[in-house]
Amino acid sequence: MPSKVVGVYWTRWNFGIHLTQVPQAYNVLYLFAAGRSGDVGGIAWGMNEIAADIRTVRARGQRVVLSAGGAGQEISFSSREVSRRFVDSVVRINTELGGTTARPAIDGVDFNTFESDATPNTDEYLWMFRELKRRFGQEFGITCPPAPWKTQDKAMIQEALSKDLMTYAGPQFYDGRELADPAYIIKSTREWVEKVAGGDASKIVVGFGMDSGTNYSSLDEVRAAWRMVEKEFPTIRGAFLWQHKTDFDRGWAFAKQVAPLVMENIVPDQPVPSTLPAGTGRRRRQSRPRVR
Repeated sequence: MPSKVVGVYWTRWNFGIHLTQVPQAYNVLYLFAAGRSGDVGGIAWGMNEIAADIRTVRARGQRVVLSAGGAGQEISFSSREVSRRFVDSVVRINTELGGTTARPAIDGVDFNTFESDATPNTDEYLWMFRELKRRFGQEFGITCPPAPWKTQDKAMIQEALSKDLMTYAGPQFYDGRELADPAYIIKSTREWVEKVAGGDASKIVVGFGMDSGTNYSSLDEVRAAWRMVEKEFPTIRGAFLWQHKTDFDRGWAFAKQVAPLVMENIVPDQPVPSTLPAGTGRRRRQSRPRVR
């Protein structure tokens, strides 16, 4: 998974905008979403016709992450049998998309399975994270897009991050009261970095929703919020957008105007010395390398 993330959720109901049309400014593409199927814990993707598109975008450097769950698709991992069924489903989906455990067709799994009032069973989630890495390799990505305010979600994620079992968490700041407010975004992100990620901002990605509806951000609000977050936490892992069609409808504005801010990580305005050594210019802060 990239050390700096610009992600977008590719929603299956907007399949008319092909995966290959998503700009390369997005280096992580979340396939949304594999839903519940069969016995509890089982999931299915089903759109195997996009396997060729997945190969194309991965070949050009974009990472593809299978998102599981979503609204109304929470899963109660009440037993090891249920957890094992989920992991086996991921292996099956990977095979259906043309991959093997040695050479996966996907780069990770995005757990969107503790939606609504579901309380994550920490022991089972940690087992699944370990088992997925055992089967696919330690580089296999494990992410999640939690609600920013849920204490029980924070507790599970904090433990997973502390054990280096999760690549990063991406609290989603959209579709809820105050979630599009830049002041709330910076305050909540601070809590996630300091308390959930133990001060390591490289384990947090900020999720934005860019739409004209209530509790969604405008492009200017996204840019303002990102600048505040990055100024306080220069090593923040990155940002993602919900969903790809909203950016397509705006001429890929997020990809063109927010992605460069995330990737460049330019030092906030500072006085430039009147005399600089030969061959130098304005310095850029280097993001801390991340080894997965």
